[in-house]
Amino acid sequence: MDGSCNREMLSGYLANRLTLEDQLDFLIHVDSCSHCWDEVYNATKSKHPHYYKTTARQVKVSKQEMGEDEAFQEPEEVFEVA
Repeated sequence: MDGSCNREMLSGYLANRLTLEDQLDFLIHVDSCSHCWDEVYNATKSKHPHYYKTTARQVKVSKQEMGEDEAFQEPEEVFEVA
């Protein structure tokens, strides 16, 4: 944490005990402080892990498996349209 970080504001924000004005001040600080942003992110992630699950599946496919379809080949000429 740097010198402008306020641990009490951080814990108050996470516990939802800050006034609206203090919340806004803290969010302005979080916008420029990567350490506080990480703290808020990690606390939110541990509180709501279902929002952070990755559901996408990645499959490696070779060009051979995709075939030599023209849609996957780069065009020979590119024309710029204004």
